[in-house]
Amino acid sequence: MKMSRFAIALAPVVAATPALAGAWTQPQGAGQVIVTGIYSHSGKGYDGGGHVADIADRTKAEAYFLAEYGVSDDLTLMITPSFSHVSVQGGDDSTGAGYTELGGRYRLGGSGTSVFSVQGSLRIPGTKRRDSLAQIGSTDSEIDLRALAGTSFKIGGHDGFADIQAGYRIRNGQPPNEYRIDATLGFRPVPQLLLLAQSFNVVSDGAGRGVFGKYRYHNLYLGTVYDLSAKWSVQLGGLMTLDGENALRERGAFTGLWYRF
Repeated sequence: MKMSRFAIALAPVVAATPALAGAWTQPQGAGQVIVTGIYSHSGKGYDGGGHVADIADRTKAEAYFLAEYGVSDDLTLMITPSFSHVSVQGGDDSTGAGYTELGGRYRLGGSGTSVFSVQGSLRIPGTKRRDSLAQIGSTDSEIDLRALAGTSFKIGGHDGFADIQAGYRIRNGQPPNEYRIDATLGFRPVPQLLLLAQSFNVVSDGAGRGVFGKYRYHNLYLGTVYDLSAKWSVQLGGLMTLDGENALRERGAFTGLWYRF
């Protein structure tokens, strides 16, 4: 059966950037810039019981610009502006600036192969439209706080790493706050190629106000990053929503261009 417009309004907008911004900080004076494009489609969603149901077709094209810079070996500053175009069958299209995230990551400590960090950021919305919640999600500012841990390893002489982040996002306005768990596993079968598997998990802290009920969603990103040189890399991959409740079931692809300095 078709999911109601009310249920669609509850469905959160997935916003996860498949970039390598983990627990590690940038060396002093160094940094990276990653430009990412994401296209996703949702013809189905998850209802309040976690069951898959038909919804009005929804497509979204997003562009993210992540820049990180090491102020010191322990402190990295970052900025991530974004842009999006959303189209919903039977509804109005929405085009414009998305969230811009400003923040920093501080390394608390670690060993030669492991690192522990904390990170905080302010997310500033690029639009204030109140008539298209289903298309563009929250239009109020947010504060994202998280703890991060990462470790590097070798398997058969090949480099790999794992990163996990536990966060809490404070959302102004009517939407509920969110618990967030993100995990990344990377492996280099050859020196020039990085294989990435990333899991993004969001659970609302109860229900919000108005049309915003409780929700959860669990997204998987699988991709590769190929090093063209010591400074430049290209990225390609796909994404899918594995499970959810009052959420979209997304399928899509992403591409990226990396520059290190």
